[in-house]
Amino acid sequence: TRTIGYFFDTCEGGNGAAEAIFSDLTNFAAKAYGLASECDCEAGCPRCLHSTGCPQHNEALHKDLGLFLLNAISQVA
Repeated sequence: TRTIGYFFDTCEGGNGAAEAIFSDLTNFAAKAYGLASECDCEAGCPRCLHSTGCPQHNEALHKDLGLFLLNAISQVA
């Protein structure tokens, strides 16, 4: 089974965020993991996981799964 994730800039013309993430994905994942794992919330909050522009109002967030995936991505070298 193969999993594919997409990162994209949400502003017209892009702002370079997706390219920056792609070019250093393992470091990005490690920093994101550190931020989310150090947060004392239970399921995700605006400080660690929420996206203010999420059209689904962040209803699908699952902090434990996110931490698992970020840890796995950050270990790939």
